[in-house]
Amino acid sequence: MIAVEARKPLGGDFVVKILVTISFDLVKNDEVYFQFVPLLNLTFLLNPIKCKEIRTCFKRTPPCFSQVAIEGVEFEIVSSAKVLGVVISSDLKWSAHIDSITTKAAKRLYLLRQLKRAGIAHSDLVRFYCSVIRSILEYACQVFHCNLPLYLSEEIERIQRRALRVIFPDCSYSEGLAKAGLTTLYDRRSTLCKELFSDIDTQGNHKLSHLLPVRSQQNYNLRSTRAFAAPVCKTNRFRDSFISSHCMLYILNS
Repeated sequence: MIAVEARKPLGGDFVVKILVTISFDLVKNDEVYFQFVPLLNLTFLLNPIKCKEIRTCFKRTPPCFSQVAIEGVEFEIVSSAKVLGVVISSDLKWSAHIDSITTKAAKRLYLLRQLKRAGIAHSDLVRFYCSVIRSILEYACQVFHCNLPLYLSEEIERIQRRALRVIFPDCSYSEGLAKAGLTTLYDRRSTLCKELFSDIDTQGNHKLSHLLPVRSQQNYNLRSTRAFAAPVCKTNRFRDSFISSHCMLYILNS
């Protein structure tokens, strides 16, 4: 996978930066790249200076590939890159992304403290937290929630603990959640994942519906039936991915 920042001329010196993801096979050499661009009717060309290459391999002896290059300029090989606001690492772990969002959210706690000192009502402080701080922590959470280890989940939860301590300094975390009418971030991420998966299943024209496996066919009348055939998972990483994990948990309503 390659995180690419492309530029599209709009006349004069004004340009628009577009972030896309392109398969390694499509740009492994100049010939393939320049044949591929007209097929998609693309109106921009890749800027090789700003393109990044991420290599992911879990073999004991990784294969040797030549570095991707366009017009003689080789892509910089990086261990992580931000794609549409999500930090993707070469080891497919989420430590770098969680560190990025928690650092960004922690900086905005300063604004919450200033509003608290200004005497803003608790309800308004909660609204500010949800719109300005929590939105960062749960952005694209469906991508990483199922794969998060406990310690990374606690790192995210710690930001909400600090925020509620600012809003309700005399309350415990559970009491602060009750007063603010909030749930833990773990429960909220789980709900958002279930809602997305339900939308994918019920909306036939959903853009992600093609990722679902075949529906389960049961010959017996059971109390609960899986909606989809459980996918064969050879690695924990695939088993804990969004689609696979929810296919195993999604039960048909009888």
